[in-house]
Amino acid sequence: MQERKEEDKKGARRKKKRDKGRSEPIVAYNSKLKLGILAGPCVLVAGVSLTAAITGQDILGGGTMLHLSGAFIGALTAFVLLQMAFDKKPILIIDDEGIRCRRPDVGLIPWHAVVGIGTSKATLLRRVLMIAVDDNELEPQAARHMRRRVGMFAAFSPQAAKFEGQMLGWPSIHVPISYFGMSVNELEKQLAEKVQFHGK
Repeated sequence: MQERKEEDKKGARRKKKRDKGRSEPIVAYNSKLKLGILAGPCVLVAGVSLTAAITGQDILGGGTMLHLSGAFIGALTAFVLLQMAFDKKPILIIDDEGIRCRRPDVGLIPWHAVVGIGTSKATLLRRVLMIAVDDNELEPQAARHMRRRVGMFAAFSPQAAKFEGQMLGWPSIHVPISYFGMSVNELEKQLAEKVQFHGK
């Protein structure tokens, strides 16, 4: 009987969505320009540190090992940023089925699982998209991922802490959006239209 009720609910949601029609999806990619600019200083640090280690110059005041460590960290950071910059797959897709996110990689969050949504400034991540969900409506792997992330970023931003407080314990994820190709303002505008369309 319980399974029948769940199927009826899902059928009602699908019918409601068909009656509304379909809306254009929001598709966000990382910006090559923004991430390239961030990678520049990392490449410079790696090059200078490696040169200092090879020539024996003590630029950082910590000897050869410190310079090699600086070169390694700079090169690794630059590699990660450039890998993100040239990723051809979208990082975020918001369509009629729900929200698909690749960083963090939680897969599909269907609209009926979304409890709350908003954007915020965060000290370390600059701007984030916050999504609180009913983890009982998610696939098991995604649900476990969400539970592990509860409260993870609240310490970095009063706005994020306020959001999580309003969600009364529902798990939430925070998606960095500052490095997307589209502007944050444009994403917020399209997101507001999408949320209104789905009645969230």
